Amino acid sequence: MKIYLYFLFFLFINCQSQIIDNNALQHGKEIQFEDQYHYPFTLSSKDFVIINSQEKMNKIFKIIHQKNKGNRLSPIPTVVENETYILMKPHLKNSNDVSIDKISLIKNTLYIKVKEFNNPDFQKISRFSQNVLLKLSGNISFKNIITQY
Repeated sequence: MKIYLYFLFFLFINCQSQIIDNNALQHGKEIQFEDQYHYPFTLSSKDFVIINSQEKMNKIFKIIHQKNKGNRLSPIPTVVENETYILMKPHLKNSNDVSIDKISLIKNTLYIKVKEFNNPDFQKISRFSQNVLLKLSGNISFKNIITQY
C-alpha cells in the first residue's frame, strides 16, 4: 500500500511541474518593450529571429526596403548594448493583426501575451501572419517564444 501511495505522490509531483497555464505570465520577470512595426510580408521563414547585432538588423532592413512599396525607406534602428530586438511571426486565428499586451521571461522562454484585432491598414480577409518587430529593454537571452492569446 505504501508503494502505491509513493507512486501516486510521485506522479502528482511530476504532473504539476508540467502544467503551464495562461497565468504563467504573472510568475515570470516582466520585460519592458516597444512594438516597433508590423510588416505585411515575410521577412524570415522562422517563427522568431533575435536581432542582437547591427549586421543582422541591416540584413533584415535590406529585405524590408526591397519589399516595401513607395518612395520613402524606413529608417534602420540602431542596435545598442541594453536592447534586444526580436522579429516574431505570431499565428493569426480570427483577425488580420495582433497587439502585444505583455512580455515575460521564465527560464529560457519568452511568453508574449497578444490580443487579436482587425487592422484597417491590412486587407480584412488577410490571414497572413504579420512580422512584428519588437524592441526589448535589456540584454534578454532566451531559446523559445510562446505566444498566448
